[in-house]
Amino acid sequence: MAFPSTFADIQQAVIEKATLDPVLDLPKAKDWINQAYFQAAVETEAISTTATMTLAAGSASYTLPAAVARVRQMAVKPAGSTQFNAPLVLTTLDEILQRRQSGLDAQTAGPYSTHYTLVGISGLELWPTPAAADVITIYYVSYPPVLSAAGDTPVFEEPYASKILEFGALAEAGDFKGDPATAQWAADYTDWTGRYRQHLQRKRGVIPGQFHQWGEPAGWGAYGY
Repeated sequence: MAFPSTFADIQQAVIEKATLDPVLDLPKAKDWINQAYFQAAVETEAISTTATMTLAAGSASYTLPAAVARVRQMAVKPAGSTQFNAPLVLTTLDEILQRRQSGLDAQTAGPYSTHYTLVGISGLELWPTPAAADVITIYYVSYPPVLSAAGDTPVFEEPYASKILEFGALAEAGDFKGDPATAQWAADYTDWTGRYRQHLQRKRGVIPGQFHQWGEPAGWGAYGY
């Protein structure tokens, strides 16, 4: 298989290793590859991007963009401002409803949303209700673009991309055919997905072991320093 592998290369590897029919089973192989691709993208959180939503005064309920697989963080930039507020705090729908019921949701006093919760797949509830056309920036994990053309390549890095997509598709092909290698292919898919997740964690760098401490050091005042 060529390196880095194209969509066509991965298809060929899956068809040959699983002894599939290169014509009749090709559509299945393409679907299995994309299924493995989407699953790994969500599980590893490899693809991250941002989107903005303009809020409406008096409206507290919204729909997340369809591309959002997982929310990492959200922050509000008040209308007319160039500065972001603190990140929105994730809470429960119950708490938001109780805050609204308690009269803590005045829409005319210029509040900025500080809390949010997700309802179902894409429902977004905010508190307090926006009083202006504030803008939310969503930092989120995205689904990958579907592989379709023969020359398409995964956005994952190699050597992980080829192995993840190949073994993920082989596990599905083996289940389809009852191949005795199915369990090993599934284990290989899990292994390579885990390796890629670990690589992405290490790619971020190392968090310093010491942090700046705000305020007076312990014992500062006790000894009159």
